[in-house]
Amino acid sequence: MTRIVAGVFDDGQSAAAAAHALREAGFEAADLDQFALNPPGRHNRLPLGGDEDADAKAEGGDKGAITGAAIGTAVGAVAGLAAMPLVGPIAVAGGAAAGAYAGSLAGAVEKMGDDEPAPELRPAGVMVAVNTDSDEDQDTAISLLRNRGAQMIERADGSWHNGKWVDFDPVRPPDIIESNVATTRHGNGARP
Repeated sequence: MTRIVAGVFDDGQSAAAAAHALREAGFEAADLDQFALNPPGRHNRLPLGGDEDADAKAEGGDKGAITGAAIGTAVGAVAGLAAMPLVGPIAVAGGAAAGAYAGSLAGAVEKMGDDEPAPELRPAGVMVAVNTDSDEDQDTAISLLRNRGAQMIERADGSWHNGKWVDFDPVRPPDIIESNVATTRHGNGARP
């Protein structure tokens, strides 16, 4: 395994400038890799596209919706019974339907996994990866990537062959050293 330091840049021009600065600092061309990252969640790993069959945060929403619909139907029907002298028998059905709708929505939202914050993942852009041999090389690479405007800098243990980070996994959460990304996002980038 090789220690890799990588930075994500907004565009190819910024990434190329960072790679040039790394070369000027003494890194060999065979120790640099540069590739595009798709927007988070768009890696086409599934037949219909995307990265995951379902959003992990949606777990439990179906059971909450059913429970909420049952409670909402009962509450709505009672409200409809109270309004029946004014509106007529349609009030019971209308109240039950409105209660079922509101209850299912409230129940689904309540049961969904919003308790844990989503991990920060790679933004779309161009990644410059550096094969580093020593702590000094790592520090130099991190400093240069930072000074050249990397949105995010990460470190990884990976396989490096023929000037390429061959086992890069776009959906693996990165070991972030620092990040200037304003929001957390779902999904990672992907090699083209």
